[in-house]
Amino acid sequence: MTGLELRQRTRTSRAGRPSRVDAKSIVDAAIDIGLSRVTLKQVAERLGVTAPALYRHVRNRDEIVKLAAIELALNRTQAGGSGGQWPDLVQGCAHGMVELFVAEPQLICEVMNGTLGPDGEMDFVEQFLAAMAGHGFAPAESIRIHHAVAMLAIGAAVSAIAMKSGYAGGLSHEESVRKALARRSRNELPLIRSALPAYLHIDSGQWRESLDTLVASIAARRGEPAPGSRTPQKRNTRNTQVEPPKRRSQP
Repeated sequence: MTGLELRQRTRTSRAGRPSRVDAKSIVDAAIDIGLSRVTLKQVAERLGVTAPALYRHVRNRDEIVKLAAIELALNRTQAGGSGGQWPDLVQGCAHGMVELFVAEPQLICEVMNGTLGPDGEMDFVEQFLAAMAGHGFAPAESIRIHHAVAMLAIGAAVSAIAMKSGYAGGLSHEESVRKALARRSRNELPLIRSALPAYLHIDSGQWRESLDTLVASIAARRGEPAPGSRTPQKRNTRNTQVEPPKRRSQP
């Protein structure tokens, strides 16, 4: 049962006079507010009802976040790429996850706390397995690939979120590092100081290299040539003034 079907069941199980609000509108409101900030009171105010009215459709805030997370994940999976070759599917899945977690950092906390449970994950993993099966992948192999992609994506998202949080606090990564070093004796951290330019430079797209390596290793196991032009590289051809020049300008 998908998130949409779960909401539909909740909606149709209520007999009698039509309600001014239903589970779908609750979830849509939560997504609009943002899962890291959503409260029952905010959802109720947005929908023009009282908070107790929401309990006819959802049990608590955790269920709202769970249903919204399922909806977001399914939408990202569907948009991440259902056509093309299997490397496109793998990379589309990875990019969709990173974009989702960066847009909704609260989801990472929900995953770590086990709040979401397996229901939502199983829905979009099933879609991923079905898409990969069309390219000859057995379900068990696709599940291992999905686990590897998820670990990469969560790490990439955490790094990106941390960078954004640093800027929101008023200091860039470089400023924070230089202030921290200034508080230390000049004899401390000699190895970091010797490679300070590399330490200061954080490439937010570095995780894509690991993703490329993963895709190449999958191809090697299948006896296929490594994909020569992968999704992130194709995307960068339209923005050659953004990332490639920065990499070429490094000493």
